Amino acid sequence: MKRIVIMNCITISLIVILSYISTPDNQILANHYLLYGFGSVIAFMTFLWIVSLLVKDASIVDIFWGPAFIVLGSSLLISMDQVYSERSLFILFLVSLWAIRLASHIGFRNIGHGEDFRYVEWRNESGKSYWWHSYIRVFLLQGSLCTLVGVSIYFGYLNEKPLSFIETMFCSTIFFIGFAWESISDLQLKACPNYFGDLVVWISIFSFSISSENLLLITGSILSPLIMGLIFYYITGPIMDQAMMQSRPDYKKYMENSNSLLPKFK
Repeated sequence: MKRIVIMNCITISLIVILSYISTPDNQILANHYLLYGFGSVIAFMTFLWIVSLLVKDASIVDIFWGPAFIVLGSSLLISMDQVYSERSLFILFLVSLWAIRLASHIGFRNIGHGEDFRYVEWRNESGKSYWWHSYIRVFLLQGSLCTLVGVSIYFGYLNEKPLSFIETMFCSTIFFIGFAWESISDLQLKACPNYFGDLVVWISIFSFSISSENLLLITGSILSPLIMGLIFYYITGPIMDQAMMQSRPDYKKYMENSNSLLPKFK
């Protein structure tokens, strides 16, 4: 639990620091839009936490991980007055497409199967105090990570360059390669390639910041795929690998012949 608290503190601190980063004209932000987005995501996660207590199932957070990015993108769109920006609307459209697909996949997979084994273990470890442990360990952490991963949305919105046809095609191509990859991977039930597809999707969202030619903006935006990759490699991947090895005897052999994140081409 102590590690989770520390991780929450580090994540929230990074969000606060990023909210002060320079805009394309090198003026320090005075409105702290990213903090508004963070507040919206935490409000959304708090609502989900209350629902989870009522249904006694914290794993509902997995279904709404994707839609939390829609909450983030929408709140940023409104607070930053980007409602009429073609670039911002297109970024939000792509993020929403990814989020809805992910929520649908996890929802169809999880609904009716009870609480996920990870949350059952944490519930047993925490005992009667799980009701507030779950908020810090699950919902607050996922809300914070969602905002941190979603900073490429924020920095993409800050790019004031007009969205050109070439940029649209370039960014969209990267997105749909990742989108198709993770969709096919889900159908094949191959966990590692699915992570790769997700990573490519967030590389595409980052790419919307490149045309700004602003180093701070581009550097801040690239944090999204970097953080997502670290989450897959050090947190999600190992947890799911252990679970798959217990349920599928042949999975250990699959792991020995496959990379943990990047696909292995033969």
